[in-house]
This record gives sequence, structure tokens and C-alpha cells, in this order.
Amino acid sequence: MYTVDHIIGNTNHDDALGEAAEAHDSAGTLERVLLDASERKKSRLRVHTEAGTDLGVLVDKPELEDGDVLYHDDDRMIVVSFEEREALTIDLPTETALSTALELGHRVGNQHWDLAVEGGTAYVAVEAEHRIVEDVFSEVLPPGADLDYEFVDPALFLDGEQAAEHSHEDGHSHAGGDHDHSHSHGENHHGRGDGEHSKEGHGHD
Repeated sequence: MYTVDHIIGNTNHDDALGEAAEAHDSAGTLERVLLDASERKKSRLRVHTEAGTDLGVLVDKPELEDGDVLYHDDDRMIVVSFEEREALTIDLPTETALSTALELGHRVGNQHWDLAVEGGTAYVAVEAEHRIVEDVFSEVLPPGADLDYEFVDPALFLDGEQAAEHSHEDGHSHAGGDHDHSHSHGENHHGRGDGEHSKEGHGHD
């Protein structure tokens, strides 16, 4: 098992690392660590890459980010990748979109769920059985509100999490805004070995 004691950088914020990730991906030497919503909020955990590499992550950071580089050398790169999240989608009728979104925000805050609103559609991260999620909102949905489920880029909820927490505190929803997000269902796109010292940010077997 490798122990990762710091983050080398992030492929989404560092052009050089981004290009390196693309090169490793093309060469088949890019390994991804898929994290769910609860795992990414941890900075200490044990994980496996899609290729089976065993990692112990112990970093001084509140939570991991999509694109964080855990390991990088000429032969391999290991990056954090967030799993897509299932969401209940609610298409809001134009005439009641704002008031309904505010009420949804209040209910989501009470449940401590994640909510995002974009372009007349509300997205609620599925944290329970479908029937339970739908029951929570059944009383506040106006006639003509269409419900569906799909998997979305987890980045959609990064701001929504803060909005839902704020909604729970003051009774108002601030979810919404122009979030860029993907509805792709395709592939989701160091530390030191135990007892060894790291050199210049690169792990060693």
C-alpha cells in the first residue's frame, strides 16, 4: 500500500498537470480513484484505484477535489475522480418556478440533501429510496411539474451543498445560478510507500 501524505496539484487548475493527465490517459497509465459524495469530504481514507492500486490517503486538506493528483511520475499518474450522482430532476413550470424553488430549498435543507436549480429545472441529489424522495416534495410540487431521474456531474452540487445548509439555517433557498454541468453517462474521467520517504512529491514503490 502507498501512503499519500500530500496533494501534488490538480489537473483542473494546473495546465501542465492537465496535459500530463491527458498523456497518461492516452498511454493507458492514468489511474483514477473514484470517490462518492461522502468519501470526498474526508482527508484520511483507504482507497483503491480502478486498476487495483491500494492507497492510504492522509493529507492536510479539509476535503479532496475532483482532479487532485495523488501520485505522478513518468510511468503513472493517479488522480481523484468524483462519481456521478443520481438526481431527481424536477422541471418547474415558469409561472411558479421561483416560489417552488424556494419551497424545495426549504425542504431540502430540512433533509440535509443537496439541491441545484438551473434553467427552470431543479436537481435533488438522491439520498434515499425514490418513493421517499418523491414523498418529501409531493405537497409542494405544482401541477405540470415533471419528475425524472438521471446521473449528473457532481460539480453541479458543489455550490448547492452550501445553499442547502444555508436554507436549513434561515428558511430560504439560495440554490440556483448558472452552473455548468454535464449529463454524461460515460466513463468518469505521492506520497510514499509504507516506511519510505517521498522525494520531490513523487511516490516510490
